[in-house]
Amino acid sequence: MLGLGVGLLIGLPVAIVPLVIVGLILGHLLDELNVFPSEAAAQEKPLPRSVLNTPAQDHYARHLCALFIEVARADGEVVRDEVRVVREYFAHQLKYGPEALGLVRRYLKEHLARPASLEDSAAACRDELPTSERLLLLDALYALALVDGHLQRAEQEALRRVTQGLGLSEEELRSVTARHFGDGEVHYARLGLTPAASDADVKRAYRQLAATHHPDRVAHLGQGAVEQASRRFQEIKESYEEIRRLRGL
Repeated sequence: MLGLGVGLLIGLPVAIVPLVIVGLILGHLLDELNVFPSEAAAQEKPLPRSVLNTPAQDHYARHLCALFIEVARADGEVVRDEVRVVREYFAHQLKYGPEALGLVRRYLKEHLARPASLEDSAAACRDELPTSERLLLLDALYALALVDGHLQRAEQEALRRVTQGLGLSEEELRSVTARHFGDGEVHYARLGLTPAASDADVKRAYRQLAATHHPDRVAHLGQGAVEQASRRFQEIKESYEEIRRLRGL
């Protein structure tokens, strides 16, 4: 427009076309400098999710909150550190912004007041997530259960139910467990087993070894034999308890 205006002011028809072309070129360069770079940057680096934009996202967030609440409350009241773990998962793993995190807090309170079905929520998350994301979710739930340093039997059972609801296998559950506890290879070796042993194999090996090395069996051999058998018996018992903890038995 400016090029056309200048050409008309000059009054020379031969100058109008070149000036219009120059105006188009300058306008395009101005657009490039002020518009296109910001759009390209937005495409290359999407902003964190600040709100839940669709009903599907809202539905998914509600079910995620239900899973976190059910694991957190398995051993009693939900504590501050457990809330922190949940917030970190949504903020860092899912990139939720402040507004979405506000909705998460509301959903958590709703599930505290009215507990949801763990199986239904796990199934809903299974339908939304690929296997890799389901494993990351299970890992986050393990971190939540271990925030107090101990994995209680009720928490183990909740995690096992979540695993089944997410459609994950026992082997995948053990891989996540091993990340937090190790694979217990030493403890299996003490029972004459490998980590591939079944639960029935573990129980059978423990019963046999405990019976064989019970201190009462060598009482007639004197105090030294009793002390040695007691140490071995204690090692067997400790290894069995550790394997039970690893497997959530």
